[in-house]
Amino acid sequence: MFKLFFVYPFVALIIVWLASDTQVGASVYDMHDNYISLEFPRASLRSAENPEPWYSFYWNADSAQEGLKKINDAVVKHQ
Repeated sequence: MFKLFFVYPFVALIIVWLASDTQVGASVYDMHDNYISLEFPRASLRSAENPEPWYSFYWNADSAQEGLKKINDAVVKHQ
C-alpha cells in the first residue's frame, strides 16, 4: 500500500516534471520576481499540428504574499 500511495505518485510526478518545460524566477529583493512556470509536455515533445501545451501552470509569489498578509492580520488582530 505504501508503494501505491507514495512511491508510484512520487515517481509519476518526477517523470511529468522531467517531461515539462519549467522556469523558476527567484529574487531576494522583490516578491514580484519570484515565480514558477510549468508547461507540459516540453516544446520539443509537442507535435507540429498542435504546438500548444496540454497543461500550463503559472504561480507568482505576489499572490501568496497577499494571502499571507491576510492570515497575519487575522492572527495579530485576535491576540
